[in-house]
Amino acid sequence: MQRDGVFLAIDLGRARMGLAVSTAGTPLAMPHSVVARLGTRRDIAQLLPLCDRLHVQALVVGLPLDQPDDAGSARLCRQFAAALAAAQARPVWLVDEADTTTVAHAELRQLGMKAAKRRTQVDKFAAAVILQRYLDGAAAQQA
Repeated sequence: MQRDGVFLAIDLGRARMGLAVSTAGTPLAMPHSVVARLGTRRDIAQLLPLCDRLHVQALVVGLPLDQPDDAGSARLCRQFAAALAAAQARPVWLVDEADTTTVAHAELRQLGMKAAKRRTQVDKFAAAVILQRYLDGAAAQQA
């Protein structure tokens, strides 16, 4: 499992997805953006040019491991990761996303961000937590 290079992480929700990226040579995840969900095929069509521009070597998708695989969010994440893996050649990894939104909210509060602003930014910070877990060696499963 490769852990150095450029990676893109996705915190997948029903309405939007948060994105985070790492840079080559530094094991540090940085929040990137929040993108409205348009449906799996259109979401992937949005992600692939970004992956090409950033020279992404692998993708990391957050997976709610605290839910049964047939629960709505877990199923959504697994299906999205499988579609993403099938649509392009980069490896796609699934990493536990437990408490990432809580951690992201806490980080944003520490930065002094007001609640209304946090709601618009939290998804990309949660994606950064997911990616940092991957970079730090958390268990990952390939999609």
